[in-house]
Amino acid sequence: MNRQELSAVVLELLEKETGETYPELAEKTSLREGLNLDSLDMAGLVLHVESRFGIQIETELLERIATVGDMLDVLQEKLAAKAGRQAA
Repeated sequence: MNRQELSAVVLELLEKETGETYPELAEKTSLREGLNLDSLDMAGLVLHVESRFGIQIETELLERIATVGDMLDVLQEKLAAKAGRQAA
């Protein structure tokens, strides 16, 4: 799954979690200030992401996620690691 496809899925999950509609997600957009997500929204978004992709995002990784781009970076890392495990 490429970054653009991941972004579309994150947008879908974000809208599902918040009930808001977002025209698009720019990678530099802050999740908290730019999209007005509070800690409960963030937790729900992470749960949706984990469920959709069959991954687990550890607490230390959560601390790195401040922007949409950060979320996509973490997703790409996790999905690559998952693919590597499945190929082995």
